[in-house]
Amino acid sequence: MENKLEKVDVAIIGVGVVGLAVAAELSGGGREIIAVERHDGFGRESSSRNSEVIHAGIYYSRDFHKTRLCTEGRRILYELCPRVDIPFRKCGKLIIAIEKGDLPVIAALKERAEENGVEGLRLLSRGEVRAIEPRVRAEGGLWSSGTGIIDSHRLMAYLEKKASCDTTFAYNCELIALKKKGEGYRVVIRDADGEEYEFFSRVVVNAAGLGAERVAIMAGIDTAAAGYRIYPCKGEYFRVGGTEGALFSNLVYPPPTEISLGLHTVVDLQGGMKIGPSAFYVDEVDYTVDEQHREDFFRGAEKYLPELQRDNLSPDMAGIRPKLYRKGEAERDFVIHHEEDRGLPGLINLIGIESPGLTAAPAIGRYVKNLVEKIL
Repeated sequence: MENKLEKVDVAIIGVGVVGLAVAAELSGGGREIIAVERHDGFGRESSSRNSEVIHAGIYYSRDFHKTRLCTEGRRILYELCPRVDIPFRKCGKLIIAIEKGDLPVIAALKERAEENGVEGLRLLSRGEVRAIEPRVRAEGGLWSSGTGIIDSHRLMAYLEKKASCDTTFAYNCELIALKKKGEGYRVVIRDADGEEYEFFSRVVVNAAGLGAERVAIMAGIDTAAAGYRIYPCKGEYFRVGGTEGALFSNLVYPPPTEISLGLHTVVDLQGGMKIGPSAFYVDEVDYTVDEQHREDFFRGAEKYLPELQRDNLSPDMAGIRPKLYRKGEAERDFVIHHEEDRGLPGLINLIGIESPGLTAAPAIGRYVKNLVEKIL
């Protein structure tokens, strides 16, 4: 019976950077919150397997959540990081025209970004690109002064600590059932020892990343009809060894492809550099890096990094994006939706939160808080 179940106000499924941002925003108001994560700690999947870039909001359609939440999240992060000692660097970013035919693409990106309210953009000549990054070969470029890099682990650790005043973190626990019950939801989880626990939650926030479609299915949603199908898209990184990586101080991106931002340089806070990520759809979650892809990385990057040495590339890491579209299909926005129109009041789905999800996370947290406050 419902009156015998432990009751909480909000259950958050998934403790990546988005789930943590939601928990941090909701905590502090006396609500009872539980955050369920099948791994042994926060951010074990997409949140810790990315380029750790603070994006400016250049690439996305003006009416997308991605655009507004990315630009808002960027402002929040640049205010937050120095205040609470999260390592970051506002390094800037070059989006380059590798060939002359890319110049109109770069110009169009600038026009779109400025329509989105992005500031600090400037078109560059070939010589101006070389003045910023002498080892880059390009016909021109777009400079974004508002782009940066961040220590994503420290950000997530801060959010976890902030949330802990009202949030119980149930790590090593997997969601196995979710069903509408009265004015909320019956939630069943299983821990690492196989023990099952059942509780009642007034609100459920689905922030499960790659597993978000499965959570929506548990709740009774036809994900194909709703447009919630997730198509996992893998991205590998290769590290640049020797002294080459230390010679770059900015992020350098080629023109974007239809499913990714292209193989770009990824500078880190320790002074190293990677190339990546690639983009290819997969059927299973597998984070190994195929060393045989070294040649593809070399050939892709040498187009604009002519001094790059093939032997200096070594497998580094891989991540998987929870995309909502396949190759050849139109880009999709984040799904951030209160499912009351599907007869599921109190269920908030966050699905397809890929790049720029890390940047947008603090703003997503605030957005979801507003939705929750209208329900409770």
